[in-house]
Amino acid sequence: MDVQALSPVAVVTDSAAGIPMDMRAHYGIEVIPYWVRVGEQTYRDELDITPAELFKVLRAQPTAEAGTSIPTVAAFLDVYQRVASWAKAVVSVHVAGKQSGTCNAAQLAAEASPIPVAVVDTGTTAMAEGWVAIEAARAAQQGGGFADVVRRAQEVVSRVQLTALLESVTYAVRGGRLASAARLVGNLLNIQPLIRVRNNSLSIWGQVRSRSKGINQLTSRLVEEIGTAPTHLVVHYTEDEAESRSVLETLKQRLNCVESYLTYVPVALGVHAGPGAIGIATYVES
Repeated sequence: MDVQALSPVAVVTDSAAGIPMDMRAHYGIEVIPYWVRVGEQTYRDELDITPAELFKVLRAQPTAEAGTSIPTVAAFLDVYQRVASWAKAVVSVHVAGKQSGTCNAAQLAAEASPIPVAVVDTGTTAMAEGWVAIEAARAAQQGGGFADVVRRAQEVVSRVQLTALLESVTYAVRGGRLASAARLVGNLLNIQPLIRVRNNSLSIWGQVRSRSKGINQLTSRLVEEIGTAPTHLVVHYTEDEAESRSVLETLKQRLNCVESYLTYVPVALGVHAGPGAIGIATYVES
């Protein structure tokens, strides 16, 4: 049996990808939820709490500890076993391996899976991760074999990134995501950082003292960096949908935009980004 040619192929990802429900349904993407905790309360991402509800809780409890727990190996294995009822192989696409143990859990489950599983580390999160899963699912829907779908996912990994403007670094530092970079920011109470997540690196991309300057810098730097290349675009928002829609329209006018969407910051990322964050996930074609 030629394992590399196995078809059909199932695509699995985690809830940090933030793929909109209609796109998941259209492409048949399976999503495994994270566990999220705020203070003494624990929730299953999307099942027990929505993004809108999360950011209301965070505003109401600004000093509460907030964080995530990765899905268990058993949760991954359960999904792999379930899709084995129709698929011959799985491509499992996940959040940055250096920021989370998710890929490791997926790999452990893959070793016990009844069908072959390839775990793809996207090196990023939110819809930058989501674009990898979507392109893999598109390849699978077009009849691609196991090797074809893995190859497609890996090609897209090198072309995705998440950039974001945070209201503050409080949540990221508290959760350990920016602890090593926090010293670069200066006065944490007065600085709004721009961050970038790609190639398994989370870094400070800039810092501003006003939101308007931050959004202008975020969009301008992206436009300069991307140029005229065909671009797939998602703008993530936490609370101000109108502001984010304006950012989306600005980018659509200034970029060669192939497709675009507006959606919430996913819950699993929101506990680290905090209220007031705005993110831009891009997949740039060659």
